[in-house]
Amino acid sequence: HPPTHQVGVGCLVCHPMTGKMLVVQEKSGPAAKRKLWKMPTGLCDPSEDISEAAVRELMEETGLDCVVDEIVCFRQSHGGLFGRSDLFFVVKCSLASKYVEGLNEGKDIELVPQEEEILDADWIEIEEYINQSVWKESPLYKEMNGAILRAARRDFASEGQEGFVAKNLPIGWRPGSNTIYVSSNSKL
Repeated sequence: HPPTHQVGVGCLVCHPMTGKMLVVQEKSGPAAKRKLWKMPTGLCDPSEDISEAAVRELMEETGLDCVVDEIVCFRQSHGGLFGRSDLFFVVKCSLASKYVEGLNEGKDIELVPQEEEILDADWIEIEEYINQSVWKESPLYKEMNGAILRAARRDFASEGQEGFVAKNLPIGWRPGSNTIYVSSNSKL
């Protein structure tokens, strides 16, 4: 049997000074035809955690290094390619501290778009991202973009997290560990 699911990630990254959202335009595919600005996205590799995939995809598509803060939201869809179901996670990431240090020294954050896949990468206002016509026509994406907007605004209001955080913990009754994603508000 082929796999029944694919797992995708989208990286929500806000500029540490301006609060603008990191976006990319793809060279080919449905999003490219619409000239859509989107989050850096990609699929998890086999045996790769969601948070690891987000860090890898952001590096591949933009050349930027990050740490994962939280999963903002996720959606599930069915009947995709080869009849697969699809899980897509919006992962809020913070740029590595070296970028903030660079900004404080007057340097810019250099974006290096992936040559094979990415036409352009840029920082745009979140409202500009949300108000692209393809998103506005979709109740699903309106909901997802509302969650993105709230997560980005929390950044600058210092209100903390509301999403799911990754904890890699030992299984205990057998060797190994798994990653569990739990509400950031939950206390042990």
